[in-house]
Amino acid sequence: MQVKMCFAYFIPIGFAVWLSLAWSCFAVTAAPGNFGKERLQARITRVWSDFSKGDFKAFASMWSEENRRDFRESDEDWQKTLRIWKSILREKPTFELLDLEITGQRARAKMRVSNLEEDGSRSYDVVYDYWVFENGDWFLDDASRTQ
Repeated sequence: MQVKMCFAYFIPIGFAVWLSLAWSCFAVTAAPGNFGKERLQARITRVWSDFSKGDFKAFASMWSEENRRDFRESDEDWQKTLRIWKSILREKPTFELLDLEITGQRARAKMRVSNLEEDGSRSYDVVYDYWVFENGDWFLDDASRTQ
């Protein structure tokens, strides 16, 4: 009787262990190549390079789907967004990645930014950009937050 009870417990536990191992292997192999930290670092470099060059179409294409819709909700909204971005460019901003944390399909990039002041000096600040993994790549979801 004890032998039968042992097998009664062993089979479900063994199956659960096998299932969890199989799932973990699947999850690793199913992760897309663009999901890694190196890819996200490259996207961060690219988005701020596009912005610095004034390539606002490329810059906007790097934002999450939801934000891209907001930028172009109407032609008037798009033109207003362009005016704001162009005014920021007059301050000759710089962007430097300090730290990167990935949690699931979201990430937080700690950035050091600077702007050229009227007297020719630079002001520096630390801000956070938030990224989301969607449609097989990383997209900027919120930028230049203080927390």
